[in-house]
Amino acid sequence: MLATALAEAPARYQSARGPSAEPPDPADTGTLPGEPLITAAWLLGRVPATLLPWPLLRAGRAGRGPGPDVREAVALLPSGVPAAGDVEVHRTATDFAQHGHAGDPRYASLLLHLVWRDDRGAAERGGPVRLAGGGLAPTIALEPALGSRARLEAAVALGPAGLGEPCAASRLGRAPAETEALLRLEGRRRLGERVWRAQHLAAEVGWEAAWRTLLDRALAASAGRRAESAAARVALADAVGAAFAGDRIDLLRGVTEVVRSAEGSGPAAIIVPLRTAGLGVVRAREVGWNVVLPVAVALAAAYGDLGLAHAAHAAIERWPAPPPYGKTRALAALAEVTPHDALTAQGLLRMQDLWCTRGGCGHCPLSPVDGRAHS
Repeated sequence: MLATALAEAPARYQSARGPSAEPPDPADTGTLPGEPLITAAWLLGRVPATLLPWPLLRAGRAGRGPGPDVREAVALLPSGVPAAGDVEVHRTATDFAQHGHAGDPRYASLLLHLVWRDDRGAAERGGPVRLAGGGLAPTIALEPALGSRARLEAAVALGPAGLGEPCAASRLGRAPAETEALLRLEGRRRLGERVWRAQHLAAEVGWEAAWRTLLDRALAASAGRRAESAAARVALADAVGAAFAGDRIDLLRGVTEVVRSAEGSGPAAIIVPLRTAGLGVVRAREVGWNVVLPVAVALAAAYGDLGLAHAAHAAIERWPAPPPYGKTRALAALAEVTPHDALTAQGLLRMQDLWCTRGGCGHCPLSPVDGRAHS
């Protein structure tokens, strides 16, 4: 069982200076270490375990873009339940409120608030910060234990403490081909989940309505930062349907015929109609993977169409990789793999979502079993 929100009240942190000590003069904050140095100490395992309220199972990964500085850390609560959450890093404890995090839902699942100095008043010092939604996160100050910026820099200079992540390929001696095979298998499982959803949606609303629902969702999800109105997406969805239907009355017959042609000509046979409808290359590949292929496989299974199944399989195996996902960069670096196809990229996403974000570090298919890698 994994706790992603803390049900147990965090213990009050006791500074080495004593609970009644006055905070250092705020005028000397110019000498404080910066957030990148504090974050490096955390990720390298150089934060003293005696400062933490619970045993740390996983330090997590560096955050990218807006949001907490460290993602997916895991600690073991006194109850024995692993708690997964993020870690926000600041130079001083009051930065949390000054930066507007207290009301920001992106920081609502913090596991810890890591700072160099707890500069709050005596009534709050050593206590947790209150998060959006009413949760609490313990504040851990490094200055009482390390004393100076020079000592923090020296700790970081030592490099990683311990053996690091158990899935690291360099530790396991795993061949690149073996890692890729594991990830491609996870990618097939992730696509299988999409096929399952397409099948159940079709059972509820019919095949054409299921197609349109999945297409609308995929277009909305792939819009990114485009200033694209709902009306524009409706027009795009209509154009995609027309591109696949062609002169045929039956849209789904058009979809199946296009997918059948991919057995010989490859994924381009499916991507071209999507490009004709006005989608860019990356978006066309994403919509093809998330809509066209799951619907084709679901149709093949529903009607026992082996020819369509073989054609879809051929396209899936050769489908080109998307641009690197920010959320899987750290995992890809640990596994020492660069996705060259969609299955590998999707496998990284499934590993990240199913294991890394849920406290599964050391138990995933990339981690060793009794000292050996999963086979």
